Amino acid sequence: MITAGGPADGDGSYRAALEIRTEEGWKTYWRYPGDSGIGTTADFSGSSNVASAMLAFPAPERHEDPYSTTIGYEGGAVLPITVKPGSPDAPAMLVADVSLGLCKDVCVPVTAHLEVPLGPDTARDATSGNAIAAARAKVPLPASAGDPLSVTDIAIEPGTKPVLRFTARLAKPDQPADLFVEGPDGSYLSVPERASQDGEKAVFTLSSDGLMHKGDTAELRLTLVNGGEAVDQRWTLDASTLD
Repeated sequence: MITAGGPADGDGSYRAALEIRTEEGWKTYWRYPGDSGIGTTADFSGSSNVASAMLAFPAPERHEDPYSTTIGYEGGAVLPITVKPGSPDAPAMLVADVSLGLCKDVCVPVTAHLEVPLGPDTARDATSGNAIAAARAKVPLPASAGDPLSVTDIAIEPGTKPVLRFTARLAKPDQPADLFVEGPDGSYLSVPERASQDGEKAVFTLSSDGLMHKGDTAELRLTLVNGGEAVDQRWTLDASTLD
């Protein structure tokens, strides 16, 4: 873990990050890995004087091979952590138990126990601070269906395995777009296929196979990427026709 050091930001939080370094040709995974792999997680419950620690993920990329499509980062990643201390005037210890996967020709599970001190008197680290700031700038921003970059509609195409059809509005029509979809806990979704992109409109399709839903609704988390911009969008899907 790396940290920008002290003192705290204006909102009382400290800036830290999980820095994943890989050798050439290796990649690591996003929080949801796609068709295969190990999603990156971090448990901060062992920390002291930490009220909350939120791990964020910069917009990922899709990686395709003859066998599967996965979601993650090639060449390593910096994953920002926003830390709120319990007592602002006292030092804190951020402790993370991390689980992730590294993949080249084979995939290797990795676990690590990491600790880093935080506090008002912690020395500033400009190099780490710049790396964290750059990573935070790539974290998708919250969005809704009316925003310039957003998913505007989800339709269900019937069949033996119904297909979800996502229509997106693009902020940069001349730049490629991509979409990643996460379902409720227990879901095992594939990665959406890019069906078309024409001007400000892009269409993606995804099999509903593996989508868990409670009653007639399913809560989806959508990450839409377009020309260096990315948004995080939540959608309550009417799943009454999926069964």
